[in-house]
Amino acid sequence: MKGAIVRIAVSVFGLATLAMLILAMYNDQGYFAVNARSLELKAIETDSLDLERQIESLKEENKALERKDPAVIERIGVEDLNMANPGDVIITIPDNSANEN
Repeated sequence: MKGAIVRIAVSVFGLATLAMLILAMYNDQGYFAVNARSLELKAIETDSLDLERQIESLKEENKALERKDPAVIERIGVEDLNMANPGDVIITIPDNSANEN
């Protein structure tokens, strides 16, 4: 009889321990949730660094525009505003992605 009680007690203790381990891994503050949040944080930090680099680049471009740097003005005109220098030939390639559907 004592052997059966001991086995039952060990089984109950084992199940309780297993339940606590599962809860510790899968609840909203468990291992998997913390790991997912850690990965999200790393992605946000990477995005933040990229945005800081973009801000610095735009600040430099703004300073060049304030100095009326002709190279920067020309680059913005050609790349962003689709302008052309006299004598340039514009070649337009149609976008076929709309026809692929």
